[in-house]
Amino acid sequence: MRLKFFKSAAYLLVLVMGLAITFTSCENSPKVMDLPPTESLQIDMDLFPSAGAGNKSAIVSQGNFGYSFGTIFIWQSVLVINVAIPIAAYAEAFNHTPMYLGDESWEWSYSVPVNSVIYEASLIGTRIDNETFSIEMYLSKSGEDDFTDFLWFSGVISYDHSVATWSVNHSPYNPVAFLEIEYNKDFDANSANIRYTVIDQDNDLYQAYIAYGIDPANDYDAYYTVMTGDGYTYIEWSTTNSAGRVKNTDHFGDALWHCWDSLLQDVDCPEE
Repeated sequence: MRLKFFKSAAYLLVLVMGLAITFTSCENSPKVMDLPPTESLQIDMDLFPSAGAGNKSAIVSQGNFGYSFGTIFIWQSVLVINVAIPIAAYAEAFNHTPMYLGDESWEWSYSVPVNSVIYEASLIGTRIDNETFSIEMYLSKSGEDDFTDFLWFSGVISYDHSVATWSVNHSPYNPVAFLEIEYNKDFDANSANIRYTVIDQDNDLYQAYIAYGIDPANDYDAYYTVMTGDGYTYIEWSTTNSAGRVKNTDHFGDALWHCWDSLLQDVDCPEE
């Protein structure tokens, strides 16, 4: 009887110790970071009003909006096309579960089609400290013009996703630092801003930038600021009714705002 008691007690002790080790291990195992949203990398240029098809007189009467639209379109064609592939590859990571690599690093590994081309992605997130973590996106492509483990972009992000700074390389065929992306988010105010700055010294747009922001507290709750060698262009508009205004001293010959209404027609700006 005593022998059975000791056997039962020993078994219970082993079970308790095993559970204790398990719980301790769970408590000490690091928690994977939440990936920041794609908006921390991407300016959503689709939010700007679209120009409707109209007759010649309508186009002429949309000069203020048309100039704004053209300015943004140029940047869209020059810059956004260069980040389209890595951003599309990054967006796919949210559909996959990462593998723990040790040393507080995780890897999201997957295949992703972009423009009918299959890329192999390796997204690695690593804890830096209690406030921040890093992300590196490596892409590979087989077949024609193949490349392996090209570091397309990297970044440092706050755990609360309020701040992110990214560096984007141009392409596997021109592996130089091309863009710096700075993102800030105020969750209480539901406002955010993001800026693309060209950092390739051999590029004609070196140090030029386009910034986008949104702030529900303003009547014109969205804006772009574009800086090039020709100066600054300031664009503001309402995401509710599409009315807006633009300012560029070199283009308009003055430092005044030039407005358009909800139909995108030129109008006098209201007094402030």
